[in-house]
Amino acid sequence: RLSDLLAGVHEVEGIRRIRFVTNYPCDMTPDLLQAVRDLPKVCPYLHVPAQSGSNRILQRMKRGYTVEEYREMLAAIRETIPEAAVTSDFIVGFCGETEEDFAATVRLVEEARFKNSFIFKYSPRPGTKADELWPDDVPEEVKRRRNNELLAIQNRIGEAENRRFLGQFVEVLVEGPSKAASKKHDAQGTIQLTGRTICDRIVVFAGSPDLAGQFVRVKIDEVSAVTLFGQLLSPERAVS
Repeated sequence: RLSDLLAGVHEVEGIRRIRFVTNYPCDMTPDLLQAVRDLPKVCPYLHVPAQSGSNRILQRMKRGYTVEEYREMLAAIRETIPEAAVTSDFIVGFCGETEEDFAATVRLVEEARFKNSFIFKYSPRPGTKADELWPDDVPEEVKRRRNNELLAIQNRIGEAENRRFLGQFVEVLVEGPSKAASKKHDAQGTIQLTGRTICDRIVVFAGSPDLAGQFVRVKIDEVSAVTLFGQLLSPERAVS
């Protein structure tokens, strides 16, 4: 089982964080949730695609689960790992999706309060069952509107959830310079860096490029829908 694999990897010396993606809703079993809860090295981060909040659309997508089952899985996650960050995937404008179907997806996103969601407009792919079985009958302008609406809702939720980190100190695994970082260092040799918390939140802060691959502590003083911004603690204070 995946839970057994996590337990085995957890015993390997030199590994500090273990993260896995993506998981199918039906495979989010009690033993797996307990492993995430009980193994300190395993990140409390779970990516579980929903794709739609409508049972009719899920059936058309051949997803193999219902919205009710997805909600039960979410409830199990919240009960077992209350601090877990959960993310999801959604496709809007799937073949035959009505306004009622889309409204059901909106309700699911509002209820679940995902850390973030990857939201896409449906487009036909030759060779897939969807392309063979169903006409691409949702107009492009409708897909675009639904995509923007769902993204706006998710962004509001993400920013609200991130606000609880304001003023907190978080441990960050530094990945390296951010995409927006200038190639020119300032007088102190610092540059804008990016890294991730144990719950997979992106953190941006100023620091030396040689911090890449290291764990540091950052105090969060600003947030957006998907990013935490903060100040790097001095080395003597950053040591855990």
